[in-house]
Amino acid sequence: MMQKLEQILPTSKTCYLVEWGGRSCIVDERKAPENGSTVLLDMSGMYEWGVTLFHPRRIVTDDGLTLEDDLLEDVAIVGVVTYEVSRVYEDQLPII
Repeated sequence: MMQKLEQILPTSKTCYLVEWGGRSCIVDERKAPENGSTVLLDMSGMYEWGVTLFHPRRIVTDDGLTLEDDLLEDVAIVGVVTYEVSRVYEDQLPII
C-alpha cells in the first residue's frame, strides 16, 4: 500500500532520514541508483520504497508491484537508500 511521506529530517545537504510504514532509512538524493539499489519513489505524490533492476529496466516496490515501460513515466526516484536504521528494542519510541 502506498503512503504519503509523513516525516523527513535532513542529516546533511543531500541526505534525509525518512521514517514511515515501519521503516527508517537514510536517503541520498544525489546518489545514482545501481542495479539492486533500494530507492525512495515519488509516484505522482505518493511515496513508496522500491528496488531498481536494470536488465530489463524496471522497479519492484515493497508491495511486489513491478513498474516497467510506460508505468515508469510517472515515477521519480527521490533518492537512494544508503542506510536502514532499526530499533534495538521493540518497545522504543519512533526515531523521529
